[in-house]
Amino acid sequence: MIGLSVSFCIADIIRGKVNLEDVEKIVAGTKCETPEHWDGVIEQYKEYYWRDDPDMAEAVLRQMLAEGKIEQPRTKGIPIHSIASGHWAQI
Repeated sequence: MIGLSVSFCIADIIRGKVNLEDVEKIVAGTKCETPEHWDGVIEQYKEYYWRDDPDMAEAVLRQMLAEGKIEQPRTKGIPIHSIASGHWAQI
């Protein structure tokens, strides 16, 4: 599976709706260019999207970042995609 939203996809993973092993990558709408920027986004998402298990969510995201499984087209000047039809794509 390919995720299309860091906030929603990580929430699905920590809630057990999607297995992390089934996720090839997340093509994010974020534009985090420094570790500090990620820290700020993570803190915001933990309060709103990841309240069920904020520490696990942060660990999942940081693991995916370390593995190069988070793509951010906006950091390359590419417009973001819509998630109006959902935030997962099957491959």
